[in-house]
Amino acid sequence: MLKLYETHHLRISYEPRLRLLEVLWLTDVATPAEFREGYWQALLLAERHQTRAWLSDFRSVPTPPEEEVQWLTQHWYPRYVQLKLDKVAIIKPLSPGAQQALARIVQLANEAGHTNRPDAHYFDDPAAARAWIEQPFTRGQLPPAG
Repeated sequence: MLKLYETHHLRISYEPRLRLLEVLWLTDVATPAEFREGYWQALLLAERHQTRAWLSDFRSVPTPPEEEVQWLTQHWYPRYVQLKLDKVAIIKPLSPGAQQALARIVQLANEAGHTNRPDAHYFDDPAAARAWIEQPFTRGQLPPAG
């Protein structure tokens, strides 16, 4: 796993064999600017490395204020859904506030027409998420062409 970006609140790594970008929030405390910077860096690195799998470890993700929810929905998500991802794994936030924010972001993005394809799979355990990403697709699980 190659470490591509790290701050006191976020680490972004890349596994070339799987073309996997892994985003790990290290603390639930980040300023709005740090929050945006982290998401933007992840997106730019995914584009640069032509990522096919994305794993977000949100156990310690900061609960974003409403302005950041709107920014993600209006500015980040439209570009994110352009990535050619085969698998998306999300390790669920521990904080109820962050869980609600994540659900709201996904709902707003869907309402705006920025639907995730493929659908994200949610996990409580990082090892289970990584194991799922490493599994080859079976015929019924193949992502849509394109």
